[in-house]
Amino acid sequence: MSSRKPRSAKRDADRWFREQGLPTFVPLRRWFTDLPRRVAPLIAWVAIVGLPVAGGIELAVDLALDASGEEAAVIAILVLFVLALAIGIPWIGYLIVRTVLRRLPAGVGTVVALLVIAGSVALLILFGYGIRPGSTVGPVFRALLIVAVCVLLTGMGGGALISWALRLAVRNAHAMGHMASIALPVILMLVVFAFFSVEVWQLSSALSWGSIGLVGLVVATLAAIVALRVSASELDDDSQSPPAEQRAALLRDTPAEHSYVTSIERRPLQAAQRVNILLAMTVAQLVQAAFFAALLAALLIVIGSIAIPANVIGIWLSPSNAGEALAVEPLIIAGAELPITVNLLKAATLVSVIATLPFVFSAVSEARYRERFFDPIMADMRRAILVRDALATTATRDVF
Repeated sequence: MSSRKPRSAKRDADRWFREQGLPTFVPLRRWFTDLPRRVAPLIAWVAIVGLPVAGGIELAVDLALDASGEEAAVIAILVLFVLALAIGIPWIGYLIVRTVLRRLPAGVGTVVALLVIAGSVALLILFGYGIRPGSTVGPVFRALLIVAVCVLLTGMGGGALISWALRLAVRNAHAMGHMASIALPVILMLVVFAFFSVEVWQLSSALSWGSIGLVGLVVATLAAIVALRVSASELDDDSQSPPAEQRAALLRDTPAEHSYVTSIERRPLQAAQRVNILLAMTVAQLVQAAFFAALLAALLIVIGSIAIPANVIGIWLSPSNAGEALAVEPLIIAGAELPITVNLLKAATLVSVIATLPFVFSAVSEARYRERFFDPIMADMRRAILVRDALATTATRDVF
């Protein structure tokens, strides 16, 4: 019984650190423990994505067209609904597998996880032969390669980072009201006039989606540099241990909750742990920036679809205003023409991506933005460091 309790405490501590997006806080010797139960949800997600959930989008859209006739609004709603299903079903499967495996006992959960992995591999192989009937062993090797990558990614902590980023995205979705009320009005005042500029529409229409993606990559790189610099300075300044009362509150509902110690020994962060924290902070900032960009782009698309009809876009892109004629492109998804244009999507995307950079600068510098967007994430990282130090300071050091 005494041997099982420390083992359970170790497992709980490891899981808690992984859920915080800090897999390097788990000792290296335990990176690949309980691997089948940890990797099965990811492999199931990959298998569901590869199944006809993704391949059947075109068929579903065709059925929607037959059912709705020529009504553009109905077509748009049905197409968006089908796309939402194609994105949501794999994640629902991931969450179901993950929840079930966590609630099962260790031995039973491992057996179920192995069955899920075997079934997912079989589905991947069948799907591979379905799209390439003349293949020999290619689909088998591809399925095994996918499993190997998932195992390596999960064992080294990549799966924990991805899972944490997804939970962070859900939390940021709940905070979109704060984004809309605090950050969005100020930045929208700066970009709305640029959005109605002829030059912006000509530039965005002339750019390919790849070029717009490169602009987004540059903005993301600058945002990451800012987040890394600010996060590193915050970690360097955080050298004092909190008072006993505050420490007890921070350790509540953590693996170190029952670590009754009068003082916690401050331990320097290892290089891998420091990189992990900085990476987690950067990912958090980029996820918030992506949510803000999506919110701003959606608002600009609504404004543009109301205030800028297709004939006005045609006038702005005509040869009299540009050196070369640019076409007005309707948005077509799987044969369904939606009541918005590709030009509108490009203009809204380009403006929102560029406008995201001042949001990131404000989120890490100005007090009212930091309170909502940066400080809560930094507080989670400091709490994780405190839990690590508390576990290492207790008499049962083998828990950590």
